Amino acid sequence: MNSKRIIATLTIILSCVGFSYSAISAEYVKGVADTGKTKAILCSGCHGLSGEGLVIAGGQVSFPRLAGQVPGYFIGSLYTYRNNERNNAMMRAIALGLTDADIINLAAYYASLK
Repeated sequence: MNSKRIIATLTIILSCVGFSYSAISAEYVKGVADTGKTKAILCSGCHGLSGEGLVIAGGQVSFPRLAGQVPGYFIGSLYTYRNNERNNAMMRAIALGLTDADIINLAAYYASLK
């Protein structure tokens, strides 16, 4: 397959994905976020009950804010911890215990918070 054909095929696929994503119902997204909320207890000890993040003395961020996080960034971060591409023993242990669906649900939940 030549490169122009590959690019055309990818453009069509990405257009369809974008269309189907915009057609996802608000009820579905809320359900995913609600499911993520039940898993968020795993994160709350370090990142706060509402994902607000925690700081240590002197104002230095010790655990980053998760509330309002962009889902793609959140998902990518957990995958890099799970795949041991980012070095943090605690985050790796947590991420290893999460399914792909758990990670997506958590991303939806934290994105829904302000």
